[in-house]
Amino acid sequence: MNAGIKFFCLGATVLLVLAFAPQVSSGAADDLQSDEEEIASVEERRILVQLRQQKEKNEKQAQMLEREKNELNLLRLEVDKKLDELKTLRKQFAVLVAEKNAKEEAKVQELSQMYNKMDSVKAASIISELDRELAIGILGGMKAKSAGKVLANIGGKKAAQLSAAYSTLKED
Repeated sequence: MNAGIKFFCLGATVLLVLAFAPQVSSGAADDLQSDEEEIASVEERRILVQLRQQKEKNEKQAQMLEREKNELNLLRLEVDKKLDELKTLRKQFAVLVAEKNAKEEAKVQELSQMYNKMDSVKAASIISELDRELAIGILGGMKAKSAGKVLANIGGKKAAQLSAAYSTLKED
């Protein structure tokens, strides 16, 4: 009987071991799976952290781009405003230049009439001392006969230069 008890105890032990063995191995598998899940969840957390950081970075860049876009729009508006002001000033300048030129032409015509009435010798001595452009303008406004007499009294190289310039003035 002693051998029967030993056999019975051995059988019971084997059954207990076999009964608990799947649970132990099942628990070990759960632990292994749990570790894998932790590793996977750690990896997931790392990826999530990276994604959040990238999202924040992208949002900051988007905000910065939006600010820059707004600044550029403001600058564009300022440039457009300055261009409009510049166009207005150019128009005003053109009007002023035209008025000045008209006044100068009127004065030159007035001077031409005065030189027409002057003695040709006196007119020649004065005109020969004037600026070339003014002298040409005065000669251009004078009657042809009076201008010819004045040029004859100027004489020499100066008369030739004024005549050449006068001829181009008449062609224009």
